[in-house]
Amino acid sequence: MKCPLCGNEFEKADEMKCTGCGKLNNCNKQCCPNCGYELVKEAKIIQSIRKFFKC
Repeated sequence: MKCPLCGNEFEKADEMKCTGCGKLNNCNKQCCPNCGYELVKEAKIIQSIRKFFKC
């Protein structure tokens, strides 16, 4: 993933840094490990479509 705020690229967000909403499980957001910006996780179908068209 790439953070739209700071431009940091990361594989998986650090769930321990995310303290925004208080949800412990099944949160659909990820936090950038660099700046803490919250991103909505991309749906698996969207990821599949992106992979299909990158061929």
